Amino acid sequence: MTLDIPNYRIVEKLGVGAQTRIFRARCMRTGKDYAIKTTKVQKPEDMATVDMMRAEYAIGSTLNHASLRRVYELRMVRQRLRVRGAILFMEYVDGISMANPDFRRPLDEVLALLCKAAAGLHAMHQAGYVHADMKPNNILVTTDAEVKLIDFGQSTKCLEAKPRIQGTPDYMAPEQIHGRTLDPRTDVFGLGATMHKVFTGKHVQTVMNKTLNLAYQGSVGKRLDRTDPEEALKEFPRALRRLLRDCCAHHPDERPADMTNVIERLQMVRTLLNRPLGEQDFDEEGFLDEIEGGKFDLTEEGPPEPEAILLDELADRGEEDI
Repeated sequence: MTLDIPNYRIVEKLGVGAQTRIFRARCMRTGKDYAIKTTKVQKPEDMATVDMMRAEYAIGSTLNHASLRRVYELRMVRQRLRVRGAILFMEYVDGISMANPDFRRPLDEVLALLCKAAAGLHAMHQAGYVHADMKPNNILVTTDAEVKLIDFGQSTKCLEAKPRIQGTPDYMAPEQIHGRTLDPRTDVFGLGATMHKVFTGKHVQTVMNKTLNLAYQGSVGKRLDRTDPEEALKEFPRALRRLLRDCCAHHPDERPADMTNVIERLQMVRTLLNRPLGEQDFDEEGFLDEIEGGKFDLTEEGPPEPEAILLDELADRGEEDI
């Protein structure tokens, strides 16, 4: 498929996925830049990527929140009535992902950015959807400290089970692996695993990454080391350690119930970090228990308004996503 889009000029390539390429394209009539995701269909199984792009458009085009990338249009490329490819037009975001080695911010700033990411997820949940693929690569941060969550290709309706296992091994909640229904707590796990990687540089243990057989381990590389998770977090505030532990709990009922609770607890960590020097000590453990029990509301204004491949293809393609 030749990438020749009338009235658009390709400015640069932004990224390459398992079956997709993403470009920055400029509309010659308006001068506005877009991110466009493209794929081509060469064999029947390539239609799975087209289906994911259809899902991304169907869900993304209904969402409107400052921390969610806008999705505008999906164009199918046909030849003799057969689908030969697809082009998805999305909001262009001038920023880098939290997985980028150049992403370095003070702890308080990262916590503020994660509050915005959680607010975006809350908006998705309020609209009836679960992102289902939270990871550092899918959180873009702009130079003016705004956040955009991207990639809704694996998103699904709340309280539905997906027909096949999809996700990224290091960030998948147990219910995703076992084919159970997904709800906002699935994204709580994904965001918790994301925070663990952002803060420590290490992956939290998940059902998937601790049980990959040797063939898959050879494809995706070593996912875990022998460092005790608590040891990796020992330099961080106790409130943050407890939040990450709770977000990454195996059973959904043991996690924070929704993103509003996650936001409250992230803001509580910021409050503790920003206490003036010399301020009188207090019972932090008891304070944490009361916050986590919902006795206090630390939100300043409340939350803002509201490529993946199949597991059996992972060994062949050597991609991170499944």
